[in-house]
Amino acid sequence: MTNKINDNPIANIIDIQTLQESVEVECKQASGRDGHGAVPNDMWETYSAFANTRGGLILLGIKEKKGTFTVEGITNPAPLIKNIWDTVNNPNKVSVNLLSESDVRIETLEGQSVIAITVPRAPRQSRPVFMNANPLNGTYQRRYEADQKCLPPAVNKMLAEQEEVRDNRILEHFTLDDIDPESLRIYRQMFIDAKPQHPFLELSDQEFLRSIRGWQKDRATGKAGLTLAGLVMFGKWDAIQDALPSFALDYQEKDDSTHRWIDRIYTDGSWSGNAFDFYRKVYRKLTVDLKVGFNLTDGGQRQDTTPAHEAIREALVNTLAHADFSTESNILIEKHPDFIGFRNAGLMRVPVHEAKAGGNSQCRNPAIHQMFLNIGLSEKAGSGIPKIYSNCKAQNWQPPHLYEKDELNQTLLELRMVNMVSPELHQRLIETYGEGYNKLSELKRTILMTAITESWFNHERICSLTSEHTREVTLALSQLVNAGYLESAGQHRGKIYHLKGIEVPTPDNEAGRNISFVLSPSQAALPLIGSKKINEVPDLTEPMPELNPPVPELVPELNPPVPEFDLSASNFWLELKEIASPIAQNSGRKQKPDVQKAIIDLCTKSAPNCLRLSDIAQLLNMNTDTLRKNYLREMVKEQVLFLAYPTIPNHPEQGYKLHKD
Repeated sequence: MTNKINDNPIANIIDIQTLQESVEVECKQASGRDGHGAVPNDMWETYSAFANTRGGLILLGIKEKKGTFTVEGITNPAPLIKNIWDTVNNPNKVSVNLLSESDVRIETLEGQSVIAITVPRAPRQSRPVFMNANPLNGTYQRRYEADQKCLPPAVNKMLAEQEEVRDNRILEHFTLDDIDPESLRIYRQMFIDAKPQHPFLELSDQEFLRSIRGWQKDRATGKAGLTLAGLVMFGKWDAIQDALPSFALDYQEKDDSTHRWIDRIYTDGSWSGNAFDFYRKVYRKLTVDLKVGFNLTDGGQRQDTTPAHEAIREALVNTLAHADFSTESNILIEKHPDFIGFRNAGLMRVPVHEAKAGGNSQCRNPAIHQMFLNIGLSEKAGSGIPKIYSNCKAQNWQPPHLYEKDELNQTLLELRMVNMVSPELHQRLIETYGEGYNKLSELKRTILMTAITESWFNHERICSLTSEHTREVTLALSQLVNAGYLESAGQHRGKIYHLKGIEVPTPDNEAGRNISFVLSPSQAALPLIGSKKINEVPDLTEPMPELNPPVPELVPELNPPVPEFDLSASNFWLELKEIASPIAQNSGRKQKPDVQKAIIDLCTKSAPNCLRLSDIAQLLNMNTDTLRKNYLREMVKEQVLFLAYPTIPNHPEQGYKLHKD
């Protein structure tokens, strides 16, 4: 399938400033030593990074300085074009050529010639894409707007993903005794219910497993036994642990007011621990609260499922069928009052936008997927993700959020159980935008729905809610602003969008000055400037100020008042330090999930007030740059946290909170 980034030439994008909202764009001046133009060496790092991540656009002839982009142009682009083709076709320099003729072109911006290079995401069989014939030292991935060298474990994961099928592997020394008989019995009964005339029903257990690819014989070697799929789906817990020591399945129902689980199912040895039983237990938990109206099928039978049931069922099956069971990351299903989250180890084998469009299935565990399909619990290959999206739409829910965590090698899907087109919301949309709203494209209507339901949002937020490519989103946002539907604030990757009349907080406006921050003891001693300050606490380790200091000359107030200190606020800071202490006192390597949980706990305790970056760093005993780049930026991207000043992401006094106001 052609990458959609090819569909819109760069000239159709409003301007280069708008284009910079996407992290999938990299600009390089490429002026060369003589100023006439040269392909920069680090361009190939970006080529590798885009190819190994989500693809992107490289622009040569554009200068970037402190977030400002200016078109410098390339005086004579022809030699650079030749150099690009010579290099990309040289296997000693670049491992694979992913470019077609239309991917490298000369465009005109602001009267200057620039070179635009569209880098598609490499197919799974070609990853890793690396430089200088050295995959372990020449492989890069895109991390936000930066190219980052991959460590050997990440490279090895890409190499392992080149394998076509993961769950057909025969497990030596595993027999039918390792199958949980009750799990297999229930599955066979469900098979009867789904296909009462099927010839498989007459087979013995071993032959039945062979027919559904749970048992296999290698004709070349004569080796026979349970497959990985058979053991994962129907195995006993001790046998699964023997084959897959890191295997873990976890379901948690959480009360968002406390962020603690109130119900849990996990592989603790008290039940079979296999994927089939996990599905049965968890599906009931996920759907118990769904209301079912009285509807009849064409045959006159009561229909006891809804689009919501089908979306949840497909999401759960998809999580199990696409998981990489060889990693240490577990499958996690979280149920919250307003959304359900599904997480599996392993990145998607096709780009997210292709998965949303459907038709191109590269399932990591096709035998497991087929086992669910046999009993009517899944859609045919390539249609599962589109079915989830269409059913959420039919249920009038907010579009799902499907995304990857590259650095953690995880895929996540969130079903947002928020009614997006209730009669009240529809009426508000018409009142806000007029009857012309109904004539807009589905993408633009989705954007305006988001504007109504969220106080502000950015380019990346819309990309997560739609199957359209980043460039279609860029164009739609620009058109909605130009047409007066929306207003924008900020620049480049700090640009956000909102309805007219909404004041987005900045350090210099009234909305920003009304933000409340939790203050550390040292900050509490500062004068009250700018934002309203709460929890003003002195640094109790410092000497108290003199009650009658020497009076300086030319100061009319001879006896300034002694500040009053709120000792209860000091206790509050000590409570924050107690929350952070497990991380702060850990002198070894800090585990990322533990740090993230500590940040959430600190922000939960501080709500509704914001915590500054410097305070979080002080509490956790961590470097501010490490905290921002490796933790906070990602949590903001995933809307786990929100910025106090959303238009200025790198503001030195930036604050973080759990909820968008």
